Amino acid sequence: SGAHDYVPKTSLTRLAPAPNEVNWIAGLIETMPPEVRALMGNELAVTPGGFLAIGYAHPFFILLLATWVVRVTSAAVAGEVGAGTMDLLASRPVARWTFLITGLKTVALGLALIVGCGWAGTAIGLRLRPVDVSATSLLPVAGVAWLLFAAFGAVGLLVSALRRDGGQAIGWTTAIIATSFVLDYLARLWGPIAGLRPLSLFRFYEPQVIFASGVPARSFVVLFA
Repeated sequence: SGAHDYVPKTSLTRLAPAPNEVNWIAGLIETMPPEVRALMGNELAVTPGGFLAIGYAHPFFILLLATWVVRVTSAAVAGEVGAGTMDLLASRPVARWTFLITGLKTVALGLALIVGCGWAGTAIGLRLRPVDVSATSLLPVAGVAWLLFAAFGAVGLLVSALRRDGGQAIGWTTAIIATSFVLDYLARLWGPIAGLRPLSLFRFYEPQVIFASGVPARSFVVLFA
């Protein structure tokens, strides 16, 4: 893309440790504070696949998905009400729930495109620099990323249906996603609030664990519900 602040997934494959480089990277991680090792996934981060999975929790990747969710859901209902165009839409001979379904479909398709582009970048990078990792092994990680933000999309549509102004819907949905992210982050670092982590939807999205062990049934059930 040429943007200096974007770390494409093809770049992560250049940085990922090859199988013969795992030992010295493991030693490097051992010198880091325990809190940092916990965020990186400890021993999972030193494997080539575990390192690549970190990219699916990269702030830029998360921000892209969150931006799409916030923008589309806030416009789906609250934006139309605030602009005064909902009266015209509601006067048409269609059930009103179709507006929500349409919004959810738009969210889902956009998320699929963003996540798909991220995974394609990984696949291209692995073709340019093989590190003994199959691109298909990262598909479950990409799939749960899609499911996580589809869940946030459903929350955003609920917020949008309760607001009468697109700006208010943007503010509330952004706050919910940001609070969820910060709660998960702090709960992993600070023991006294570790028990609050399940209150965050990000608790059910752990890319390295998904790569290593598959999609946990609990994570799928919670996010799908």
